[in-house]
Amino acid sequence: MQSKDSFITFVFRPSILIILAVIALTGCRYPVNIERPMADMQGGELNIGLSENPPWVINTDQGPAGLEVEIIQALAENMGATINWHWGSEGNLLAALSQYQLDLVIGGLTQDSNVSALAAPTKAYYQSHYSVGVPEGASLPSNLEGIEVAIPAVNHIAHALRKEGAVPRPTSELGTLDQAVANPSWWLRAHGYQVGDWEIATDHHVMALPNGENAWMLAVQRHLNSYPDIEQNLQRLEADQ
Repeated sequence: MQSKDSFITFVFRPSILIILAVIALTGCRYPVNIERPMADMQGGELNIGLSENPPWVINTDQGPAGLEVEIIQALAENMGATINWHWGSEGNLLAALSQYQLDLVIGGLTQDSNVSALAAPTKAYYQSHYSVGVPEGASLPSNLEGIEVAIPAVNHIAHALRKEGAVPRPTSELGTLDQAVANPSWWLRAHGYQVGDWEIATDHHVMALPNGENAWMLAVQRHLNSYPDIEQNLQRLEADQ
């Protein structure tokens, strides 16, 4: 036969567990940063690493420019924060980020294992869709079988073009050619090409943050998700190059 104390423990144990669960959930209501609380960032300084990669990041005599520079400048303005820019190679910047020396790294980064190994990438805020374009006034072919297509000298789309039957021709003179060219749709339109319906490849663009900076990640992601007219801004910046 159970004692009175055992009965009380049995009855009240579920209630205690429920209370503890509520307390735990309440404590996790808002994300928490590991290294820097958001209060330090608001109205403070942001250390941003950047690697040149036009039109995402452009190194000019007047200072950093480009789409991602404009995006982060708008974020800093919303936060009342000032920016310290730190130029470097992608690898060095990501290594510094992993040691919490930087708050963010930009440079036209895409979703890949190199970024994920050292940092916490945002969700993709924009997708560059690669297609084939022809000069204004020319007719788009019905298919790419046997068509010579100019592509960047260093690229990741040659194999995909061959699967479409095209003949890829790497070159460093893309913007001056009067022939079919494969590149992101925003690039093609900025250079006056008609864009076909082919989907050759897709780049998923991200920014990189230190691991564990949850509140900062949430603030950056919300800003990226609401940033307007990315395609049009890329075309503008590319056309100005």
